[in-house]
This record gives sequence, structure tokens and C-alpha cells, in this order.
Amino acid sequence: MSATISGSFHNHPGYCDGSGSIDAYAESALAAGLRSLGLSSHAPVPFPCSWTMPLERLPAYCADVRAARVAYQGRLRLWLGLELDYLSPALIPEGTAFQRQKILVHRPDYVVASVHFVGRDPDGLPWTMDESAESFVRQLETVYRGDARRLVEEYYRLLVEMALAMPGLGLPVIAGHIDKIKMWNAGGRYFAEDAPWYLAAIEEALQAIQAAGLVVEVNTAGLRRDIGEPYPGPRVLHRCKALGIPVTISSDAHRPEDLTAGFEEAAALLRAVGYREVVTLDEDGWTRHPLS
Repeated sequence: MSATISGSFHNHPGYCDGSGSIDAYAESALAAGLRSLGLSSHAPVPFPCSWTMPLERLPAYCADVRAARVAYQGRLRLWLGLELDYLSPALIPEGTAFQRQKILVHRPDYVVASVHFVGRDPDGLPWTMDESAESFVRQLETVYRGDARRLVEEYYRLLVEMALAMPGLGLPVIAGHIDKIKMWNAGGRYFAEDAPWYLAAIEEALQAIQAAGLVVEVNTAGLRRDIGEPYPGPRVLHRCKALGIPVTISSDAHRPEDLTAGFEEAAALLRAVGYREVVTLDEDGWTRHPLS
């Protein structure tokens, strides 16, 4: 592991759809030579969902991370995070109040803000865009009548809304897997990622992310999928660099053994597009570290 990659902030121990104990992630971080570890279980949502943390587990999760912070003091800095879904008021009117009253009162150190819920499925429930390839096809054909452009533009519109809402949290925010809508699009199966409309949609999202002062993660989970590249990919990272958006590297680990998976590939990609530093969370917020 490169000594310049000193932290990992998007990780899912076994309180949501992830697996493994906090200790297992901490030991994996130490073995990789990391100095900081952020845990970011999927925050509860105000409707049935199989992959988010149940609300009743949230207090224990927060207490367990804080206890581990004490246990590893002097060896590893642990951060209490959450992957906080953007719940569009048009889709989930009670979402913002739920998050403020039930989630953020637990005072996380930071959040990974992400968009998973895009519109409603044929049963009227919030649709998870990365659930499965079959679900994506069903949603595209049934709800969007085969119009991939409309689906993708809706995703990026939600990403813009998310970015505009995040400064109000008063917390460090990582914009999570920002182009994950391409997850099922290997080989351009459903849309062309160099199409003018696609580039315009993601440009609007990047402008909003920049204006909000968010950090973009280079999420290596895409390297473990058919798409074969991180979220975001090289073209989008070029624009991030041009806009001066800071970046961090994360693996979106759902198993301790994946904690730093793909980090060296991500670092090489960042260097190739012109980045010379990444950011890591510390007591004063985001700190820049050279990417050698």
C-alpha cells in the first residue's frame, strides 16, 4: 500500500448489508498501513429496505464505533460515518425530517452522501438503481419505457439536488460513487457515456459538487464489477481535476478483506489525470496529502 494513501472512509461493517466486525476492519487497516479508518454503514431510511441499517441498530453502531476509537487510540484513528442516502422530497417527503430527527442526532463525524433511490418501481416503492441488472432492465422497460436518457438524467438531477443540500448538514461530506448509474452499462449497453447529453448531465452535477465544497471519492468497487473502472471513471475525473474538486480513494468495502482493494489502480488513475494529492479527514477537516 502506498504510504500516501493513509485513510479509507467508505466501509460497511455488518450492521447493514456489509459484513465483518469493526475490529476486523481496523485490523485490516493496520495491516495495510493506514492511519485513518472511517466506518460508513448505510443509514436507516423511513421505509422498508433490505440493505440499510435498521433504525433500532443505529445507537449500537454509533456506540461500537466510538468504543473502537478508544480501543485503537494511538494506533489507528477511527471515524464514525454513515452512508447517507439523498432522499428527494419529491420522492420521500418525510425523508429530510427523518434524517435530521432520527439519524443526524447521533452526531456522525462525516457522511458519504449518495444517490441510490431513483423514482419508484412498478409497485410504487422507491427504486434502488443498483439492486441488480435484472431490476435495472425491468425499471428501464416498465417505468421509463426504454428511455435510458430519461432515467440517467433523473439520476444526475438528483445528484445536483443532493450536492445543493449537503452544506446544510454542517459536516464533512464525501460525494459517493457519483457516476454509479453506469454500473450496468458495460460496453455502452444502454447509453453512450460520451454522448453530449450525458456529458452535460454530469457536468451540471460536478458544478454543483464543486460549489458545495464536497469531496469526490474514487470508489474502486467498480473495478470489481463488469464495468471494470472506478466510480467515477477517467473522463469524469479529468473534469473533477479541471474544476479543482478534491478527491479521496475508497473501496466501498462490504468485507474487511476488500478494505484497500483497487487502491493502487485508483492512485495510478489519479496521477494519470493530473492529480498530485488526495485528502484525508482529520480533526480540522479535510487535509491534503501528496500522491507520489
